[in-house]
Amino acid sequence: MSTQQIVIVGAGILGLTTAQTISEKLNELGFKHEITIIAQYGPHNLEMNDSLTTYNEYVSPWAGAHFRPFPITTKEQKEEMKMTRQTLKYFKYLSENYKECSIKFIKGVEFIENPNEYYQDYAKYGYSEGLENFEKLETKPGILGFQYDTWVLNPTLYLQYIYFKLLLEFKIKFISKKLNSLSEINSIIQGNPIIINCSGNGLKYNGGVDPDSFPIRGQTLLLNPGPNYKSDKTVTIQLKDGSWVFTIPRPYNGGVILGGTKQINDTSLEVRDEDTKYLEKLGSIYFPELQKINAETNKPYFDIIRINVALRPGRKGGLNNSIEKFNDNKQFVINNYGAGGMGYELSYGSSLKTFENLLSILKIDNKSKL
Repeated sequence: MSTQQIVIVGAGILGLTTAQTISEKLNELGFKHEITIIAQYGPHNLEMNDSLTTYNEYVSPWAGAHFRPFPITTKEQKEEMKMTRQTLKYFKYLSENYKECSIKFIKGVEFIENPNEYYQDYAKYGYSEGLENFEKLETKPGILGFQYDTWVLNPTLYLQYIYFKLLLEFKIKFISKKLNSLSEINSIIQGNPIIINCSGNGLKYNGGVDPDSFPIRGQTLLLNPGPNYKSDKTVTIQLKDGSWVFTIPRPYNGGVILGGTKQINDTSLEVRDEDTKYLEKLGSIYFPELQKINAETNKPYFDIIRINVALRPGRKGGLNNSIEKFNDNKQFVINNYGAGGMGYELSYGSSLKTFENLLSILKIDNKSKL
């Protein structure tokens, strides 16, 4: 049996997780394959790792990277909900067996100031499905509150954890290169490879990107919290105007994220002082325990380690998990992109879907449990 060449485009959280899942499961099936990851940015790029702050086009290190549920109102959301629960279960396994991955389970607390019908009838719309220790909280009139078990992680550590597994355990090759089209891969990798497109915004076979893709600019603050802060939970508040403010503790002394903005079709990667002031204002109102006290002035302040800016890869219709054919139907492209701000939440579940698509192309009847 010849060796099947598989090329994954993109080394973000979806690309790396997909590579790991496919490697593990094809090895279990005894199927001969070779995986190459081609990406301009990622943990394989040593220059980038020397100066992460200059590479905020690479979204994964800057992500909020925690799980919170959502009401299901569309068919696409139902599929994504399934993926988030698969990831939730997988992360529980990792947290209990591989401490070095940095995943930690804590309480997730959420308040909705102006809940719509979907939040009010949360059980009907799948919000609480598959969650452990879920409960509705007592709150002020007009505000909904929930609590459930959730996960947090340190993105830099988790990306490195996957990267070294791929490099050392699965012998996956990495190529640092910016592609202008998926078809360029045929001049790099011989043997009519199967292409798995985890490029975020959906690089097309003949160039350009998916017209349904769009950027979602996010700015957050990474803080050294004050002495009164307790890192035993995440807290997310949906304000009356529909915006959000949240805190996410980073395991292994990674600080605390205070966020965040959601600016659709905004492509600026520059730090905006007005956004920083906006986040500090919300933080002082809702999370004053994050602040420290200046010894000289006796005034509270936020001890900012870093201001994060990144463009989440949004897509109309959500995640793209389709299969495409090119070159007279001889070359396959499996899509796995367009996660928006849910890359980590969808990561393992979407990799399972991608593996199912790969098996359908290879015409393999998988007897193992996904």
